[in-house]
Amino acid sequence: MQITTWFIAKEDEAEAIASIVTTEEHAPEEWTFIEFPLIEMELMALSAALRGTESVSGESTMEEPLVFDEEGLIVARVVDSFIQALARVATGSESALADVWVEKMDRDHHEPEQLREHLSQLAGFARQAIARKSPVLSLVTF
Repeated sequence: MQITTWFIAKEDEAEAIASIVTTEEHAPEEWTFIEFPLIEMELMALSAALRGTESVSGESTMEEPLVFDEEGLIVARVVDSFIQALARVATGSESALADVWVEKMDRDHHEPEQLREHLSQLAGFARQAIARKSPVLSLVTF
């Protein structure tokens, strides 16, 4: 299972975040972070659900990589509009949005209840980032 980790961090911290995996010079706990078992296509499906569009493939949730390691690591900024849309998810509305999200992706990997929990956590994390006026960086290993 692939794990994605988001950090509330500035772009100039991308190399330090990459070092969590590459050299272990830093630890995730040095930043506010969240881990979740979702891959980019599943996040793109969530983005489509948030935008109310049918197409899942239209818009990536990450900008161009700040760090790319051919051995299987990317650090990239999460698109601000995606973070803002997540932050606007009202507490209590996760269930209906998760139902739309599950329709846009492979049901074999996630149950609707799991997605509701992930959505609630991601929305709360996005609200923290906006409150701190900070970007969100994504660490993905593959």
